[in-house]
Amino acid sequence: MTVFLTAVDPGDRDVVGDVYDLRLAGHAADVPHLPRPCPADLEGSLTVAPPATEIEEWAAYSAGGRCVASVRLEFPLEENSDAVTASVLLVHPAFRRQGVGKRITEFSRDRAARRRRSRVLLVADAGPGDPAATPGHRFAARLRARALVRYEHLRLHVDDAPRPTPPPESLRLRFWGSTVPEELVTQAARLEATLSADAPAGQASWEPQPNAVSRIRDFERMRIARGRRAYQCGVVDVRTGRMAAWTALSMTRTNPDNALQAVTVVDPAYRGQGLGLLVKAHNLAACRAAEPRLTVVDTWNASDNTHMIRINTGFGFTRAGTRSMWELSARRSPARTGSDLPRPLTSGLS
Repeated sequence: MTVFLTAVDPGDRDVVGDVYDLRLAGHAADVPHLPRPCPADLEGSLTVAPPATEIEEWAAYSAGGRCVASVRLEFPLEENSDAVTASVLLVHPAFRRQGVGKRITEFSRDRAARRRRSRVLLVADAGPGDPAATPGHRFAARLRARALVRYEHLRLHVDDAPRPTPPPESLRLRFWGSTVPEELVTQAARLEATLSADAPAGQASWEPQPNAVSRIRDFERMRIARGRRAYQCGVVDVRTGRMAAWTALSMTRTNPDNALQAVTVVDPAYRGQGLGLLVKAHNLAACRAAEPRLTVVDTWNASDNTHMIRINTGFGFTRAGTRSMWELSARRSPARTGSDLPRPLTSGLS
């Protein structure tokens, strides 16, 4: 079959709706254990990119006008400038095994080469069971992509979480919503950079995130644009004013029963005191008080991050699936023409 790619205009309600319907179909077929895709989250992600990142969103249509695939390409602009991540590369379940996925992948490699990126990273989730039997893993195997890193999907049923305990006298809890208080944002940036530098990344050769307040503020703008709300808690040393630990939960509009456990980081000088568990317990209690329908929390940790997995399983999280990342080389840079827009892609050919 022949497919035609179009860059997704956030203002084109029809195309955005087609992409959302495609995401729903992929969710039902591949990852029904994950939270349902949120339309506000998709729409906001098309208008406000992650910090220091440029996004290209493409939709593929059949000759009959059916949206059969989509791909989202994320180009880091500061660190990791040799790579592009295809954070979404999805073919409609009814149009698989017809070469569409392979052609969309080749298109992604072409786009990477045009931006002088040497590698394309592919990502896929899998539920409980053998991940090798899932469509994403089979597709990566057919492409002969190189496995880089696997993340453990951990899920917490909130009734299984420990009750919060009081912090030591020298430490004080601070709670806030989607925006870090101005007097703490510099320390939040410092802690986040520490987390980025320390977290194992398998063979992904991922450069650490720089210490920058702008990254925190840009991420907040992105989260708000996507209709997400956050619950955050920090532990502050009253003797020095230094933030010793910080954690965050976020929620979408569509899934009031589900939260994402985002950053949890403890200052290296304060590690070994149980502050990671303490701050998570207090933040979850605050989130539950505000979100009475909350039942589960999801998080992902690199499989070789045994320290964080041990902390999370001690908190009550259990394994619920995996997320895998693979690497492909980008194509040799194609000859440039008057336009970067692609010609129709004929799929299903050898």
